[in-house]
Amino acid sequence: MSQSLPIPRAASIAMAALSPVALGGILALRAGNPSPLLAVPAIVFGVIATTAPALYIATAATGAAPPLVAMMRAFGVAIGAFGVVLAGLVLPSAFLSLTSLSATTTIAVATAALLGAGFIALRRLSAELSEGVTRSLSAWLVLGAWSLATVGIAGRLWWDFASEVVS
Repeated sequence: MSQSLPIPRAASIAMAALSPVALGGILALRAGNPSPLLAVPAIVFGVIATTAPALYIATAATGAAPPLVAMMRAFGVAIGAFGVVLAGLVLPSAFLSLTSLSATTTIAVATAALLGAGFIALRRLSAELSEGVTRSLSAWLVLGAWSLATVGIAGRLWWDFASEVVS
């Protein structure tokens, strides 16, 4: 069993739920528009909710799918890691965004925070899914393709939304 997060799971999940709202608040303050408070969490969790089943189906097709409970647990740990990292990046992001003269800086800083937290979450998901099993090349390719597709979908939604709201 892999090492769990250094804080209680409920706290990490709470951070995952609240940190995107806080990041949306940064955009909302810059833009003078409250819509990012709901849109940022909707993008984050909407993309996860819509792409996670595809990962399970694709890993099942390769014969490397863990039990559904293990997949759900791996996603829970990864989302928790995302929340912990993003919670740590919210205040520096707010400082850099709100002291900048450029709206582009706000988008760049918020994007960097989301990318950093997302990267750690993907690494944690990979580690959780690899725990105790020998992963085949096809399973690694499925996870890699899913990761790229998920980041692409989230990135497109994020960019379209953030650039429209802040400009």
